[in-house]
Amino acid sequence: MRAAALVVFGLVLHAQNAIRSGVYEVTLRLPVDGLVAQEEMQVEYRVTDTSRVDPVMGAAPVIRAQARSVIEMPAMPGMAKLVETAHPEGVPGEYGVHPVFPHGGDYRLTLAITPPGAAEFSVQFPLNVGDGGASRGKPKPRPYFAEVRSTPRSPRAGEPAELVFTVRSRINGVVSVVKEFDIQHERPMHLIAVRSDLGEFAHEHPDPSPSGEFKLGYTFPTAGDYTLFVDAAPRGAGGQVMPVQLKVGGPKTAKFQLAAQPLDGETRAGSIHVKFDTARFGVGRTLRMESVVRDAKSKAVVNDIQPYLGALGHMILVHEDGLSFVHSHPDELDERQGRDGRLAFLARFPKPGRYRGWVQVRRQGTVHTAPFVVEAR
Repeated sequence: MRAAALVVFGLVLHAQNAIRSGVYEVTLRLPVDGLVAQEEMQVEYRVTDTSRVDPVMGAAPVIRAQARSVIEMPAMPGMAKLVETAHPEGVPGEYGVHPVFPHGGDYRLTLAITPPGAAEFSVQFPLNVGDGGASRGKPKPRPYFAEVRSTPRSPRAGEPAELVFTVRSRINGVVSVVKEFDIQHERPMHLIAVRSDLGEFAHEHPDPSPSGEFKLGYTFPTAGDYTLFVDAAPRGAGGQVMPVQLKVGGPKTAKFQLAAQPLDGETRAGSIHVKFDTARFGVGRTLRMESVVRDAKSKAVVNDIQPYLGALGHMILVHEDGLSFVHSHPDELDERQGRDGRLAFLARFPKPGRYRGWVQVRRQGTVHTAPFVVEAR
């Protein structure tokens, strides 16, 4: 690779590294302010043929190529990929895609390019993506969003309700219903319901229908304002977390006091006891949250953790603001996961503050959900 530096035409893009493959060279161009999550990004690249060089204009641009991009997180192979056919830009040899990254972290872009009359070749670029809301200026509307409809219209605690979810896209100013989804961790949709004070938590899986709607029968345990985090992957767009708000009526309950909870990185539920190495973590970078799972009674490390929804464990983290959301899984490339009770989750805290977390581990056919509190700074 070699570095390049220029700003292209009216687009606020900056040339990054160039990669050679045979006679072809591909130069990646990214926004000057960098990539951020939860907004539609502009990623462009230029393809040239170095076997045909003009003394003034340089290597000849490759036009009318077929180009396909695949964006994935190497550390999380179970996450849905962002797959898009590139479109030609207004300059010969320039191509572009518009990915929406679900969260910050380190991604990999693979470009499969077929020049006219030539064989396909591929190149790869690393991408570093900042956390949502990190861009300058006012954040853009999310390209994907969710809506919820409840029957009864105003659900009450302790009473059954039917929730109907619709995912919509907002592409080129046109809003439409999304009907096709990729599978993430064995389900087309995960739903995380959290009360605003973080005192209630649920992880559910609404059922899809041909119309594109997802339906879930659910009884809220307590009243309050809930954020429903709809986690789904529109076909080819990668995973998207789309929060919606819902008010649940009923008798008021005591407010959960997050600030009063111990910061010891320790928790238990049912037959499991989970201890993290630390309860304080850095902000804005992907890190490993090392933990050991023991039997709650004997305190012996367990070796019978069973896969649950395609992973050895799930961890949900919600910031004290009730809105910032992290869905993490154990490092899938680490072959030691699950041995001697060891689970190392890959997580990225988008902002400082306290987070309430829930670890979900399946053992002897039962899923245990253990809450805990950590701090990011």
